[in-house]
Amino acid sequence: MSKHDCIGDVRGMGMMIGVEFVKDRTTRTPDPEMRDRVEMATFGRGVILLGAGFNTIRWSPPLILTKENADVALEIFDEAIAASI
Repeated sequence: MSKHDCIGDVRGMGMMIGVEFVKDRTTRTPDPEMRDRVEMATFGRGVILLGAGFNTIRWSPPLILTKENADVALEIFDEAIAASI
């Protein structure tokens, strides 16, 4: 979240996490277009993430997940955000 200003909040329980995209962290103006771009960019890179609500991406990984799997998915997510800005 600290790396990308377009992320307004990260919340969740267990491995189900929501990442909220905003135009501005101060006003917390939702950015559904950014969410859609990131969702498609991650899909194009081989990671399926689901839109949830208006401007949030839902992470819902499989129950069997290695640290390496999580690291690769986060790297792809980071690349997708950078490519979508």
